[in-house]
Amino acid sequence: MNTDELLSYAIRHFGKNSISEVNDNPNLVAFSSPITKNWFALLNLDPKNKSLNINCGDFAITIKDLPGFSPSSLIKEDKWVEVSLGLSNQKIKKALEYAFKIALMSKKRPNPEKLIYIPDTQNDEESVYHEQKLNFKNWKRSSNILRKETKSTEEKINLNFEDTQLVPKEIKKMIDSYQYSLPGSIRREQNFYLQGKLMASYEDHYEGKQSFLRYYPTYHDLTVGQARTYFTWRTKIRQNIYEKISDSYAYIYLYELLNGIGIKNPEAGLDKLITFNKNYAQKFSPEMGAYLERWICDYIIFYNINKTNNTFFVKEQTNDKKYEQLLYPDQFSNHEVAESLIKLSNYKIRNCPLYKKSIEKFEYLLVLIWHKILDLRNDGFDFFTSYIAYKNQMTIQLFSAAVFNHQLEPQTTSYEIDQIRKYFYDEEKNTWYCESYWGLTGQKSIMGNFLHEVDREIRLCFNLGRNLKPRKIEKHYLKAIRDGIKEYQIEEQKLKQPKIEFNLSQLSTIREDAAGTRDSLLTEEELQAEQEEREQIEETVVNDEQEDYGLSSEEMATIILLLKGKDLNKYLKEHHLMAAVIIDNINEKLFDEFGDNVIEFINDIPTVIEDYQEDLEDMFLKGTN
Repeated sequence: MNTDELLSYAIRHFGKNSISEVNDNPNLVAFSSPITKNWFALLNLDPKNKSLNINCGDFAITIKDLPGFSPSSLIKEDKWVEVSLGLSNQKIKKALEYAFKIALMSKKRPNPEKLIYIPDTQNDEESVYHEQKLNFKNWKRSSNILRKETKSTEEKINLNFEDTQLVPKEIKKMIDSYQYSLPGSIRREQNFYLQGKLMASYEDHYEGKQSFLRYYPTYHDLTVGQARTYFTWRTKIRQNIYEKISDSYAYIYLYELLNGIGIKNPEAGLDKLITFNKNYAQKFSPEMGAYLERWICDYIIFYNINKTNNTFFVKEQTNDKKYEQLLYPDQFSNHEVAESLIKLSNYKIRNCPLYKKSIEKFEYLLVLIWHKILDLRNDGFDFFTSYIAYKNQMTIQLFSAAVFNHQLEPQTTSYEIDQIRKYFYDEEKNTWYCESYWGLTGQKSIMGNFLHEVDREIRLCFNLGRNLKPRKIEKHYLKAIRDGIKEYQIEEQKLKQPKIEFNLSQLSTIREDAAGTRDSLLTEEELQAEQEEREQIEETVVNDEQEDYGLSSEEMATIILLLKGKDLNKYLKEHHLMAAVIIDNINEKLFDEFGDNVIEFINDIPTVIEDYQEDLEDMFLKGTN
């Protein structure tokens, strides 16, 4: 920045009254606060030794060794530093603004004459310093910028501080509350929060309007006029009056909401953020809208607001959905799971003949195969985490690129977006983490090989289309593909078999009809003999004191007849019983006693197993003849 630009900037930004002469020396120009009259900068206009020296207060020790900064050459005090005019305009302006605020906060008036440093002459001759009048006329003529200044510009935006000497007591209290003693790492954010709480309910009706441009702006960066401009604008915002203003002011308002300043509760703060995004950011500043959408998500997590996930985490949930469907396929339709597999692949599986023949059947088969792939996790083969995505916790910073007081306690230590994306807060490390699945390199290529082998095996097993050349895939995954196809074929075969339905309600009627038909064919002697035999069997079985071990009367009779070596077939026919069914029931009910079947079929004849004969006789033949 050249000296003409610097002087022009100083006049416009700090006011004409900030420029003063120094002992009538035309080469030295001092910048001072129009309120306190304290110097905050000294400019040397000497063509051979042009330099800018500023008062940075206690911060001078920190920046003296930074590029573009060095110990002061004009004033020998630790608080003064020299700023290279070769730095960018923005950096020089920021340095001047910082020095100006230091001057505003100072209550002492320095004695400039005692601080001026006059370098020795080269000839070591004694030189006598004579006061000279500062000639502003010369450098005004050389400044193109100053010649362009018009009264209309000054009337439009008042950048002077001539009318800000009557500072509202609330703003003065805010300025005085700034704590320089706070550690540098948290000073800016903490002071913003403390000053914001102090000014949370303040309203202003300032008629002037001063522009403001600053990255990561805070109240401390505002002059009195700018502060009044901001609080007047904020008053209108709270009345739902949205007027365009410098973005730096709008960011201060957003920082307030993020820090919980001026709101009743987090839910109310969220509503204000949403409303401001709709009525201001989206209309006047799309770039601000992009920041705001991200901060709203951070706000929901930090303050544990659970009712808006589907609205503000759409991108995250859309990204997670494809992994969620593959990890938990039972919770989704076959179409959703199949589509996720296809989208993660670079193989054109839709050319598969089965897909063209029946999309529904293909999707069912593909999901069945995927279940077989997931089952291999029990054997230590996890296709998903090896080739698709891996689970990890990444360090994140909520409210990045915003002025936020990170000393505030979050309302939760765990926040879940969906089944696979969660946020965690480590209180000891004061750090947030995001746990989710992250896609692996080569994902589409490997999934392409997988679906290619699915297509190839389908063509072979169903005799569809032309054969494909095999691609590289691990043998256990290839076997899972084949097992899935086999299971599908078995299910298809079962569906083709005719179904036979039994009406159990008519079974007793059939039995009675069959018995009546049989009885009609027997002679009177045969019927009498059968009746006597039946009575003998019943006498053998009936015993009120006999433990039944959970067996029915028919099952008790069956096992007793077997143990006595009697003919079982007549009893079963008489009672219309099936040997296989009743023997299975006996084995099942006595399994707890023996841990094994006690009756087996030898040549289709039920026979008591010899090892259990004696035990069964003790159980069922005691007290019988």
